[in-house]
Amino acid sequence: MIKLPEKIRRTLEKIVKEMRIKEDIYGVGLFASWSRGDATKSSDVDLLVLDKGNFSHEFVERIEINGLFVDLDHIPKAWIHGQIPPELDQKVYEMQILYDRDWSLTNTKLWMAKSYGSPERVDIRTEAHVVESDIYLSRATSAFSRKDFQSSQLFAAMALENVLRVLMEVTLEPFSNSRFIEKLEESTSKLGMQNLFTGYLNMSGLSRVDSVSVEGKLKLFKVIWDEINFTAKQNPRAFESSHFRIKTKLRYYLNPAFLQGTMMRTKSLINSGKAIEATHYLNNIFVDMVENYAWLKSSIGKVKLDYTTLMRSLESLEEKNPRNYNHIIEFLNLRDVDKPRAAETIEKTRKIMLKVRRERKVLIKKYLLKS
Repeated sequence: MIKLPEKIRRTLEKIVKEMRIKEDIYGVGLFASWSRGDATKSSDVDLLVLDKGNFSHEFVERIEINGLFVDLDHIPKAWIHGQIPPELDQKVYEMQILYDRDWSLTNTKLWMAKSYGSPERVDIRTEAHVVESDIYLSRATSAFSRKDFQSSQLFAAMALENVLRVLMEVTLEPFSNSRFIEKLEESTSKLGMQNLFTGYLNMSGLSRVDSVSVEGKLKLFKVIWDEINFTAKQNPRAFESSHFRIKTKLRYYLNPAFLQGTMMRTKSLINSGKAIEATHYLNNIFVDMVENYAWLKSSIGKVKLDYTTLMRSLESLEEKNPRNYNHIIEFLNLRDVDKPRAAETIEKTRKIMLKVRRERKVLIKKYLLKS
């Protein structure tokens, strides 16, 4: 078990003490960087909260205690009974249990300790990434056929990233929002597939970033965050009537403690000379935040959001506020995307997806059995 700094240990003791008296809370576990032992001073504290409340979707709350940013990741208690969703595997595997009312977390942790690195469980997780990648590529090709080349470019890039996660699963590298590039490079190197890593950096534009560009991106992130936050506050009825997942995600993203933590973590990566990692970290957060913002805007305007043509829909939704739309396009580096570029990205992504799909099961058997 990793020895935690005194400040974090005392904070966790306080949180667990408060959680224990809540009727719906059945367990609390520490996961991610502080549990793995690779945390830095700017790392958040991540807690898995086993919750028997009346909800069916995972959601995260951010709180600040004693200057620490703590994410409470609530998962339905029913999720750890029967077939555990593969997206929980890493969290449970690396978790340090802090509170367990009825041994549910303990039993799940014991099972995951035995099965996490097995070929069978890795096959389940990698299949989930392949399916997710297929979904994004389908959206990319659909957007392309409807001449929304910006959405096509965005979704193709997301398809590529999801399928490359297969390689990280095969090598049992942990996922981390702020160490994705580092771990992907390590995975492709172990598998002798460095060309895929280089191709990903080139296709995503990450190979061209530097500290100056990511510092500019961070400033723009704050400008867009302010605008989204203002819109949400000006439309409380639409916000509260939104779907549970949209509302809880926006509530998380629009928490000032989230903005502060994001800016601190990004600056820490920049100062460490990791401009590419910092850019990827910001991009991933931003895309999810903007997707949920688009759903909120569609609710405010009482129009149906066409997710396939997300950028075109957002342009229409921001008709009265074109500056914010232009800022979003600038942040995502989509302004100069045209038909040939989008077509090239889709085709390269499709080839990589086919390669990974063909070799996935072979890689699992060869690498895991060798390990």
